[in-house]
Amino acid sequence: MLDLRLTRRSSLAVAAAGLLAACTKATARTLVVGDQRGGVQALLTASGELKDVPYPIEWAQFPNAAPLIEALAAGAIDTGVGGDAPFIFSLQSNAGVKAIAAFRSQGPSTTILVPGRSSIHAFDDLLGKRVATPRGSIGHHLLLAGLQRAGKPFDAIDIKFLSPADGRAALTSGSVDAWSIWDPYAAIGELSDGMRILPVDRDLAPGIGFVFGTEAALRDKRSQLADLAARFARARRWAETHRESYARMLTQQTGVPIEATRRYIGRSVNVPVPIDPALIAEEQGIADLFHAAGLLAKPVQVAPHFAQL
Repeated sequence: MLDLRLTRRSSLAVAAAGLLAACTKATARTLVVGDQRGGVQALLTASGELKDVPYPIEWAQFPNAAPLIEALAAGAIDTGVGGDAPFIFSLQSNAGVKAIAAFRSQGPSTTILVPGRSSIHAFDDLLGKRVATPRGSIGHHLLLAGLQRAGKPFDAIDIKFLSPADGRAALTSGSVDAWSIWDPYAAIGELSDGMRILPVDRDLAPGIGFVFGTEAALRDKRSQLADLAARFARARRWAETHRESYARMLTQQTGVPIEATRRYIGRSVNVPVPIDPALIAEEQGIADLFHAAGLLAKPVQVAPHFAQL
């Protein structure tokens, strides 16, 4: 297994490409899959979908979706899974990354947390407050979408761009008033820190994720991509009906306490959905919102970046 946990963008692309070229030179049909801890490989293993795979797989581990998509753009991996926000940001460079399958969270997987005794009880109470979230993340999108719906300017909330770990620390220390984040961080904050989830409209955060493929992989390894996407879809359906087994597997893989894992698995699982005009329109809306908020240097058209297997 390869570990590509590099921090600088340039070194990621160069080192990953070199390592994988060396490893896969003799097996050109090997499918190189980008993954995160507790992600694709763990789910496929737990559901039995890695049995009898008729082609070799190389697993490349990443800390989150953003560097995984950078590796896709560099041609260092063939496929991987990630959220819609980092995908949209990658489209600015037209790097040849395509969304080839989709899944959607059925439940409030992205939330806004406040301290248990906070006077904040509704989204409008966040106006003028300090709210932590990672820049360009699904948590960031949730805040922007809420402001847009309320007809407020994007700077009506004082957004502090912090990593998940730093956001949690900032909220517990009182240096921010709220934290826009996703599970399992939200479940951990509830159970370990006494944080409270702020009620927000679920449709503000569509909760869409994708299986990605490169143009080269679609050309040369389409059958492998189609097979892996089908296995992943079956594994997602397995997780929906085997939540306790899925929770135990995730805790084993990630180290997240089982109580927190059970909580977020109990309220939200990801299920396969078709890539259709309605989904593409949702993604276009997210891209337009990011551009309007000044996060994208230029408008992005998302439709050309989807591919059917």
